[in-house]
Amino acid sequence: MLIHLKRMWVMRGSKAGKEQKREDILDAAIRVFAEKGFHSSRISDIAREAGVAEGTIYLYFRNKDDLLLSVFSKRVGDFVEDVRRAVATKSTPQEKLRTIVDKHFERLESDLPLAQVIQIELRACSAFMRGGVSPELKSYLETIEEVLEEGKAQEVFRADLNVKVASKAFFGMMDEVATVWVLRRKRPLTEMAGELFSIFYQGIKKEG
Repeated sequence: MLIHLKRMWVMRGSKAGKEQKREDILDAAIRVFAEKGFHSSRISDIAREAGVAEGTIYLYFRNKDDLLLSVFSKRVGDFVEDVRRAVATKSTPQEKLRTIVDKHFERLESDLPLAQVIQIELRACSAFMRGGVSPELKSYLETIEEVLEEGKAQEVFRADLNVKVASKAFFGMMDEVATVWVLRRKRPLTEMAGELFSIFYQGIKKEG
């Protein structure tokens, strides 16, 4: 019995250690991609930044493209879950939409290297651009669609609103503002959340 428990403990510890190593490599990749750019970065650069042997990287990721796509999948996936939890605490569709903008901009502003990778370097990865809508982005758009549908049902948004088009427009506005901010950073990104929400809301609210 004791031997069995010890083996289980060792296996759990080993799994946790591997997960932490994977996270460390992802964090290192974000820093390297942000500093050098995706195309100029090498696996050896990432290994050095992570403090591991170059061969260790290949135990977790197939190549540089896979590493970049994994950064997007993990970090954006975690972010979408955070957004869903935050939205669930709000009572009105308007509050929920504003929360999405606030969370989106807060996350990027709080981690400039990640923002550079998400907004700039991903576009340099042909595997990402050819891959279509990722599951994480699909989930994010669905979250926005749900809020828009709720607003229509409560008659605070226009009855003729096409939620699929509107959700993409809303995401596109956030994405464009964030990209320009990464390139210029003339003012805090979070300061623009209210303006963006107001512009979008004026276009979808029910008149009268």
